Amino acid sequence: MTAISMQNDALMQVRHISKGFFGLTVLRDVTLDITEGLITGLIGPNGAGKSTLFNIVSGFLTPDEGDVVYKGESVASMSVAARSYAGIVRTFQTPQIFANMTVRENLVAGCHKLSSSSFLANLFGLPASRRELAEMHGVADDALRRFGLQGIADVRAGDLPAGQQRLLELSRAALAKPDLLCLDEPSSGLNAEETQQLRALLERLNAEGMTIFLVSHDMDLMAVSSTVSVLCFGEIIARGSFAAIKADPRVREAYLGA
Repeated sequence: MTAISMQNDALMQVRHISKGFFGLTVLRDVTLDITEGLITGLIGPNGAGKSTLFNIVSGFLTPDEGDVVYKGESVASMSVAARSYAGIVRTFQTPQIFANMTVRENLVAGCHKLSSSSFLANLFGLPASRRELAEMHGVADDALRRFGLQGIADVRAGDLPAGQQRLLELSRAALAKPDLLCLDEPSSGLNAEETQQLRALLERLNAEGMTIFLVSHDMDLMAVSSTVSVLCFGEIIARGSFAAIKADPRVREAYLGA
């Protein structure tokens, strides 16, 4: 394995994770750190177990063995909703947007954590609820400018091409101000230009201090990562900088086909 020290102060520590389905072992003793303030990447060939590990990190699956420690506490059995409120937000391979709502309305929906009003307060439009709604619209309008979405603000989200849907989903996730943003194959379905736009956005979010866990097969996108782990047949076979991983002969054989 390409040498790299594990960080004791990692935002999330994935420790000795094993997972199987119907007698088939998908992950075997997987350990990695997601370091605060950095982009941590995970790559691997199809069938390597990337999606399974991602779903364990984000709470959609529980491990058979091992633990997931976030901010010093075990979250291995914590629900997806609880993890979201704890600051862990994920996206999906297929963008999850509100197709019948406009881009602006999608972003307003992404500001839900700003709201503390009760259902009845929202229903009857009480003053506190109106103030919160105005604040959410202000945040959404700022996001339209920040992420370059002004020109499509009133477009129905379901009518957007794949690249803009992906940008919208990621922008909405960023509005939740997560402590950890988990991205599952975010460049899936994007062309080269859209992938570069996505890369620039990830670099901007990370420069602003957002910690990102990036799972992808796209080596061009993976170049944004500070550290990359390589998963093959359920085991980590290499870990290091992007340059080191790209040059590792085992990675080239297992992943790049060299």
